[in-house]
Amino acid sequence: MTSKSKDWIDEILEDEPCTLIQISSIESLLITSSANINYVNLDIEKLTYEEAEKIIRDLRENNNPKDPRKQYNKMFRKGIFK
Repeated sequence: MTSKSKDWIDEILEDEPCTLIQISSIESLLITSSANINYVNLDIEKLTYEEAEKIIRDLRENNNPKDPRKQYNKMFRKGIFK
């Protein structure tokens, strides 16, 4: 039976190790994200699927793209120029 706070897929993926796609996403986001200081001594290969998803979400929220156009678009979406 599934619990009320989790779907059936969450219970299946709960103890699954992180995927290679998640590992590559984390590694690429660690370069450009300002939250990378929180994950200095991170052992990526020991993460579970859910832990990796939380880290990716945090890194994406604090991502600072290198391309000036992408930086402008991100600031515009946040409403900095209003």
